[in-house]
Amino acid sequence: MFAPDRLTLGIFLPLRSFKGDMSVLQGQADLVTEMDGQGFAAVWVRDVPLFDPSFGDAGQVFDPFAYLSYLAARTTKLALATGSAIVSLRHPIDVAKAAATIDQLSGGRLVMGVASGDRPLEFPAYGLAHAARADRFAQAISYLRQLLQSGHLDISSPLGRFEGAELLPQPVSARIPLMVTGSSGQSLAWIAENADGWLTYPNATHTPRGPQHLAEKIRAWRALIPGGAFRPHMTNEWIDLVDDPAYPRTPLHGGHVLRTGRKGLIALLEEWQAAGVNHAALGIQFSQRPPAEVLEELAREVLPHFPSHEGVPAACVTW
Repeated sequence: MFAPDRLTLGIFLPLRSFKGDMSVLQGQADLVTEMDGQGFAAVWVRDVPLFDPSFGDAGQVFDPFAYLSYLAARTTKLALATGSAIVSLRHPIDVAKAAATIDQLSGGRLVMGVASGDRPLEFPAYGLAHAARADRFAQAISYLRQLLQSGHLDISSPLGRFEGAELLPQPVSARIPLMVTGSSGQSLAWIAENADGWLTYPNATHTPRGPQHLAEKIRAWRALIPGGAFRPHMTNEWIDLVDDPAYPRTPLHGGHVLRTGRKGLIALLEEWQAAGVNHAALGIQFSQRPPAEVLEELAREVLPHFPSHEGVPAACVTW
């Protein structure tokens, strides 16, 4: 999924937007199984505990950890990524237990994007203060890191404490990568010190200075990483891929969706790769064409320019 100076592609779920009818999600897992053999690097699921109609987006509907377990049983290669788990709402023990379970069941394929949450309605629903989410996020990450260590643990945190117990199961490898989303209320230095990677939004990369701004942001973050170690940067885009390959890149809905042909998409991904992005997660739920048709074109025409790293001699991340 990650290597220096290289970009891979993943897909954000859902493949079609939920509009009140669960039938719109039928067949989605079958398409994810097909993606597993097409060369995509990852499949991403969002964490939206409650649908707030005023927010206007139900996310991917299913519980992220339950659904990733289901997808783990239907795939063998895809990285299984949360984009992102709202750890400010969930207790670290429950997050760590679910994450380590999926990691074991999938053979070590879990990549966990984490975030502080952006939907004010959810926090009082959990009995939590929305204004305290940044502090709770930092506390939850620290607790998670400790829980995912092997052996008997003594943990004292504002979120809980215990002595002489152990979390089971343990992850397949040394640790589950935690990818901080946006700022999550933290400083750039904190993210450089504590994150295994950074997931940020494009921030108007469709403007003339957009790619340059993105590159500057990535360089500033990497300059703060202890020891200069490689850690991946990720970004995402919701696209409406039209069947005209030369259709120009056209921002829609205030820039939240990009309508484009594949040539424009390839050019955008090349700009991101040059800026230092290592993985691009594409959402196709707003596409006018059927999801299977869009995925087939991406696999046939776009993925060869940005292959995943199976069998490719490239440096990789050591967590």
